[in-house]
Amino acid sequence: MNDTTHDISARKIVVVDAERLSLDMSRAALEQSGHHVTCAYTGEEAVELAATMHFELAVISVVLPGINGIETFVSMRMKAPSLAGILLSTPTDSTLIVEAMNQGFDGVIEKPLNPDNLVKVVNETLVFVRSREENTRLKTLAPLYRLGEKFLSATSAEQIYNALLEAVSREIHVPSISLMMFDEASGRLKIVASRGMSKELAETISIKPGEQIAGWVYEKGKPVILNKLTQHYSPFSRLLTRDAIAASISFPLVSRDRVIGVINISQMDSNIEYSQSDIEMLSVITGQAVMALENVASMAERENAIRVRAMLEQYVAPEVAELLMASKHNLMDVGGVQEITVLFADIRNFTHLVQHLPPEKLRIFLNAFFDIFSNVVFSWKGTLDKFMGDAVLAIFGAPITLEKASYAGVSAACQILHEFEILQKRWMLTSVLFQDIGLGIGMSKGEMFLGNVGSSRRLDYTVIGTDVNIAQRLAADAKSGQILVTGTVHADIGEDFPFRKEKARVLRGLEKEVELYSLALPERNGQGL
Repeated sequence: MNDTTHDISARKIVVVDAERLSLDMSRAALEQSGHHVTCAYTGEEAVELAATMHFELAVISVVLPGINGIETFVSMRMKAPSLAGILLSTPTDSTLIVEAMNQGFDGVIEKPLNPDNLVKVVNETLVFVRSREENTRLKTLAPLYRLGEKFLSATSAEQIYNALLEAVSREIHVPSISLMMFDEASGRLKIVASRGMSKELAETISIKPGEQIAGWVYEKGKPVILNKLTQHYSPFSRLLTRDAIAASISFPLVSRDRVIGVINISQMDSNIEYSQSDIEMLSVITGQAVMALENVASMAERENAIRVRAMLEQYVAPEVAELLMASKHNLMDVGGVQEITVLFADIRNFTHLVQHLPPEKLRIFLNAFFDIFSNVVFSWKGTLDKFMGDAVLAIFGAPITLEKASYAGVSAACQILHEFEILQKRWMLTSVLFQDIGLGIGMSKGEMFLGNVGSSRRLDYTVIGTDVNIAQRLAADAKSGQILVTGTVHADIGEDFPFRKEKARVLRGLEKEVELYSLALPERNGQGL
C-alpha cells in the first residue's frame, strides 16, 4: 500500500457506509495510514456524531438507509461548516458529480473501493483542505494585519479612535458606534469618537463607572450582548432606552489588566443578531487599538522625558539630571523653601571691554567663560541658575541634596577663579584690554525659595531670597580675584579653607550688617587670581 502520509498529519475522519465490507476495508486502510477513523452505518448516526465530535473529513457512501449520502453531508455541514467530504458511489454519472460538488464535496470515488486509491484520494483531499484553510486564514488575517499597521502608524489617540471606529464599522457592519474613554479629571466615561450619533448629543453623554450598561462593562471588564429576541432574559433589558435597537454590544478596552474605556455598537435591523463571533472580532480589533494607544502614550512619555532632560541639563550636570528624572516628583511643579548655598560671579571692568571691542568677539569670550563656569559647577554637583550679562548665578544643595553644599560651592569658586585666569591670559594675546578685567565672587547661605516662577506663558526655574541678593552684592563688591562669603558659609565650612575675617558691612539694599570673610588665595601674577 502506498504511504503518502508524510505530506499530512493524522486527521480525524468519519466513514459512513451501510456495506459492512466496504466500511471495514476503508477503516483498515485509513488507520494504517495513520488517521483516526470513526464509523457510522447510517446518515442519521453520522449527523449525531458530527454534533458531538469534530471531524476534518467525511467519507460517505451515496447509498444509505434513510437519508442518502449527499443529504447526510449537508446535514453534517450544518453542524461543522468546515467539514470536507468525499462521496463513495457506484459508477458515476456527471449529474451526480455536479450535485455532489455543489453541495460541498471535495471528491468522488467509485465503488468497489481500491484501498490504495482511497488512501491516495483522502490524503490529496486533506492536503487540499489544509491549503484551503491556510488561504482562508490568510484572507482573514491580512486585513487585520493591515489594520494593525494602520493603528501602529497613528501618532495621536484621536487618530486611533477614528481608525477603531472605521475598522469596527467595516468588519461588523454597524450603523451606530460610540467609543467611551475614562476621563481621570471627572471620574466619568465620556464619548471621544462616534458614528451614527450627532456631535452635540455625544458631548452631553457622561457616565459614572457602574452606571448603565457601559458603566457596568467598564467596572466589571466584561462584555454585554443584547439581542431583541432574547434581551428580556437579561438583567440589563431595563437599561435599554431605545426601542428601535435590535441588537447591541458593549465591549471593554483593556490595557495591562486595567479597563480604560468601552466601545458600544448597536443595530437597528431586526433581522440581525450579534453573537460570540462578533465579540471575538471586537476583541481582535480593540486589542490592536489598545496596543496602538499604549505605543502613542509611550512615545509621548519619551518625548516629554527628552524635553525635560534637555531643560534640566541647562541647569545641572547630566548625572544630576538623571537622578532628577528617576525621581517621582513632577519637576514642573517643584517649588519650596530650602536651605541653599548661593554663588554669584561677576566680571570686573567688563563695561570697558564693551566700549572698545566688537560684539561678536565679546560673545565668543563670554561663551568661553560660561562654559568654564557651567562645567565647574556641574562637576561639584551644583545647579546653574542663570546667566545675567557678564554675571552668573549658581546654587549648591538643591534640587539634589549635598552633604557639604558650602564646601562644594567654595571649591567650585576656587576652580572657577583659576580657570578664569587661564582664559584671561589666552585672550590677552588678542587684546591688551583683557588685562584690566577680573572676576569677583560672592557667596551666601540661607533659606530661600527654589522652583518655577513666572506666568503661564513663561516659567523660570530659579531661586529667590535675601541671601541671593547678598551673594550678588558681595560679588559686586569683591575685588578682582577675590571670593567673599558670609558668616553662614564660613561657619558651614569650618577650617577646610584659609579664610580671613573682613570688617562687617551694610550692603546696598540691606538694613543690617553682614558678617564677612574672604578666602585667602595665593598671589599669582600680582593679582588675587
